[in-house]
Amino acid sequence: MIMGMPKKSSPFELLLNIDQLYRSVGDNLPEQKVLQSKTWTGIGFQLDNHYFVIGIDHLEEIILEPSYTYIPIVKPWLKGVANMRGHLLPVMDLNKLFGMTSGTSRKQHRVMAVKSPDEGYVGFLVDAVYGMQHFSMDSILSTKTVDVPELLLPFVSGVYQGGQQNWLVFDAKSFMASSQFLAIGQ
Repeated sequence: MIMGMPKKSSPFELLLNIDQLYRSVGDNLPEQKVLQSKTWTGIGFQLDNHYFVIGIDHLEEIILEPSYTYIPIVKPWLKGVANMRGHLLPVMDLNKLFGMTSGTSRKQHRVMAVKSPDEGYVGFLVDAVYGMQHFSMDSILSTKTVDVPELLLPFVSGVYQGGQQNWLVFDAKSFMASSQFLAIGQ
């Protein structure tokens, strides 16, 4: 039995009394204020020893490296085409494309299905995926503040400092519009 409650009460009356009791105690607490800072959310991933984030609105999903069908007479960074639930998914090895080496074991490799301009998807093979990363919109830095490989520079729109890492913001839209991306034939 709860102190201050009548002995014979219906369950509903008991709940009302408990509610009133907690509300009276809560009146003495300081007012809670929700501080809303503008944040940017992206998915963190790794290429070689560089850490990137890609806007969450550019991704459809992240999958384990699928089996794919080899395509002849294309650049070596185009691994092939995979089947993603009945849709063709071209898989591109970003490390090879940018002249880097993989910094992780193959077990950690993931394919990020990124929305392409033609309403389809392109699979970016990356070394590892680190999940959602949240940054204050005010904390974005210029690419001049960190060492960005020359080939990647046109596709990095900024840098966020998160913990011990510099996270390069990968601009998928400008990458997929580039001649480097579009020139897949040998």
